[in-house]
Amino acid sequence: MFRFFSPGLRLVGLWVILVGVSLSIRPLFPIDETRYAAVAWEMWVRNDFLLPYLNGEAYSHKPPLLFWLIQLSWWLFGVNDWSLRLISPLFSLATLYLSQSVAKQLWPDRNQVAELTSVILLGFFFWMVFSSLIMFDIMLSFFALLGIYVLLTLARYGLSLKRWALLGLALGGGTLSKGPVIFLHVLPVALLVPWWLALQKRDFPWHHWYGGLFFATLMGGVIALCWAIPAGIKGGEVYRNAIFLRQTFGRLVDSFSHKQPFWWYLQWLPIILLPWVLMKPFWTGLARLDLQDFGVRVCLAWAVPVFVAFSLVSGKRIHYLLPLMPAIALLMAWAFDNMAEFNWQRAHVWVMSALGLLGLVLMLLPWLNGFCRWWEGLPSISPVWGIALCISAVSLSALPAQNKNESVALVCLGSIITALVLAGGFFQVNGKHYDTAPPAKKIAELMEEKRAIAFYGAKYYGQFHFTGRLTQAIDVISNANELKAFVNQQPDGYVLVEYGNATEFSESILSYHYPYKDQNIGFVSCRTLSNNPRLSSVLNFS
Repeated sequence: MFRFFSPGLRLVGLWVILVGVSLSIRPLFPIDETRYAAVAWEMWVRNDFLLPYLNGEAYSHKPPLLFWLIQLSWWLFGVNDWSLRLISPLFSLATLYLSQSVAKQLWPDRNQVAELTSVILLGFFFWMVFSSLIMFDIMLSFFALLGIYVLLTLARYGLSLKRWALLGLALGGGTLSKGPVIFLHVLPVALLVPWWLALQKRDFPWHHWYGGLFFATLMGGVIALCWAIPAGIKGGEVYRNAIFLRQTFGRLVDSFSHKQPFWWYLQWLPIILLPWVLMKPFWTGLARLDLQDFGVRVCLAWAVPVFVAFSLVSGKRIHYLLPLMPAIALLMAWAFDNMAEFNWQRAHVWVMSALGLLGLVLMLLPWLNGFCRWWEGLPSISPVWGIALCISAVSLSALPAQNKNESVALVCLGSIITALVLAGGFFQVNGKHYDTAPPAKKIAELMEEKRAIAFYGAKYYGQFHFTGRLTQAIDVISNANELKAFVNQQPDGYVLVEYGNATEFSESILSYHYPYKDQNIGFVSCRTLSNNPRLSSVLNFS
């Protein structure tokens, strides 16, 4: 099947299928995607490319590179909903090709490892999901991999100012992508060079190496400070403290968000390694890892210290591990290529069997839900999705692989089809619940009528700002006193409220209402609230 396409065309084709279909079947995903689009939109509206904003306030949680790239896409193509969604996929594609270059540096005499690496990386469910999301971690993965590539070039081909400067650019780009965490991804490999370079058995100018590393680190920091210092001056003391201290050190010691125990990442490893963990060559290759191999040592020096460090850090999220996926893909590619005697013709069948079983479960879910009552939305999922997955799994199982490259490509294709089928089934039922455009456009209409809008809740994440192209801030009120003050001051205004269902909060007093995630969003007019003596009911419906 795949032998009719060149490896490069095969990789691009798989990427196009994944990105094209996934972006076409879903809206911007709240709250992360809509929030980051909102930040870029507010910078665009303000014509301020220095300080990020969210709902009229300085936004200190992330550096500006993603927001700059979004605005660049709008400068090129006009403000739209699609160009900003291609940024992360394009970084993903660049990372796939860069991983091939790293593989050639690690194992220059084994050409197949490079091709296997990129297809394995693309085939991870974990990588697929985040490749299509407007987030920072795929960008960070690219810059971290670029840093590793430069380190290998320096070690193999000699130290030069040009290469150290390129490393500095990688560190600076990573810092502007997601902060100083880029140094954690790159510096352990650089500091452990005596261990992984010892196998080369050659004299090495260590003082020049560490001097150059200091120069590159300093350069990366200066690149970031060229933005951070003027942004901190403009943003004020609170903003300065946030970008220089709280966002980094707050997560290291006692996380103010996403706090998890040290073993939390270990429980996710089987999920992260899907679908390759279902292949027999994965386990056989794992047992054959050779610490006397130069490339294996580099990958371990890259992945193990970072994994341990992230496990010890207080704040944890699963996507923090994304920059480690190229290292895992490289190790797997080396292991697969090392098994020349393995019968690859049917190696993909076990994975296809698991995917076919998943398709069968998906096909029967509406019927099974009648007995177990798992989720009220399950009967709405069409069995066509499960049937499509079963047909795909059977068809791919019937195709014999001519070699390990074809076997890996078949698994990657099966993984992509599975991810798209699951996404299609989910958004068939929940698409309107995650589309913030209808309520956002209603907010825009009301603002055009000079109506004040307030959001009742602990925090507003900007989920309506970009999809509604809002140019004004939404007031955020969090208690009864603020609510009463807003109602009295803005008699023609509206309050946005989230509620579970109509029985908890009567929709008869709502002017407008829309599904939103697993709840609903309702618009209550201030006149209705002022005429209703039971304002406390608004405070306790969610």
